[in-house]
Amino acid sequence: MSTALELPRIDSPDPDHHLWRNGRLWWIAFTVHRGVTQERVRFSLGTPDRSVARERRDRILELFAQANDCRISLRFPPRSRAPRRAGR
Repeated sequence: MSTALELPRIDSPDPDHHLWRNGRLWWIAFTVHRGVTQERVRFSLGTPDRSVARERRDRILELFAQANDCRISLRFPPRSRAPRRAGR
């Protein structure tokens, strides 16, 4: 029997929070805090598909949130009002 772990509800106006596209692939970035140390975590999600990237991001954040002696920072800066380039 498997129990699904859930992240606390995230109220972000941006559904792509902590994601960015680098070339054709989506990446994730967030900060992990362990005691008095902190580390910026960034890596490729290995997919050009935005919905797959969102699912992978949510699972990764869930795993880090459940880890012992580990806290993640979730910051939600306001979305840029600059026009987006075609294809993004």
